[in-house]
Amino acid sequence: MPALFPCRSSRGKGARKRGEGGEGPQGGAGERMSKTYPVKVKEVDGDLRFYYIEVGKKQYFKTHRIVWVSPRLVKKSEKGEDIVEFPIRAKIVITEKGTIKLVPSDSHLTYDVFVGCGYRGGAKFEVIEPTPESMIEYVEYRSERGSLGVSVGALVTIKGEVPVKIKYHRSGRLYGSNPEGVRVYRPNGDFEDIEVTDVSDLEDVKA
Repeated sequence: MPALFPCRSSRGKGARKRGEGGEGPQGGAGERMSKTYPVKVKEVDGDLRFYYIEVGKKQYFKTHRIVWVSPRLVKKSEKGEDIVEFPIRAKIVITEKGTIKLVPSDSHLTYDVFVGCGYRGGAKFEVIEPTPESMIEYVEYRSERGSLGVSVGALVTIKGEVPVKIKYHRSGRLYGSNPEGVRVYRPNGDFEDIEVTDVSDLEDVKA
């Protein structure tokens, strides 16, 4: 077994909150962007317990990423279920064997960035600032083979308690929502969307 986070106390499962705002990148300006994942447990030898979360869904809804979580990062939901909530004072660590771990860190924040696709479309994004210390990307299929669309996301670890700014692009049927823009994620879980104007359209009126 990899060096994970053994714990002998009894734990349950929590509920995951995803994608506020339907088909949009995730809601509108001023809404909470906190996202939660239910904590699952792997038992070893009937005694040791290791906590993990499942992040993203690929073809046939198979889990895209397994992230092993320190018990110190697990909290209770309002229903008393064990969850991990982002953004979180922690950092992503990837071992030489490729194991992904989420460990406590007072000097880092890890955000869960997510861009929802349009109907039968796709999505992509890039982190504008700050430069991530580590980043684990994931996909989320809306159907078994992705024909209804594929959304994208990432767990993004940054140094310090500062906002994260991304630029996103979305394709497919968007039903009036923005195909592209800039989003700012804040440490308290809030966010702000900034609509982007194509600079090429303003060439004849530039100062």
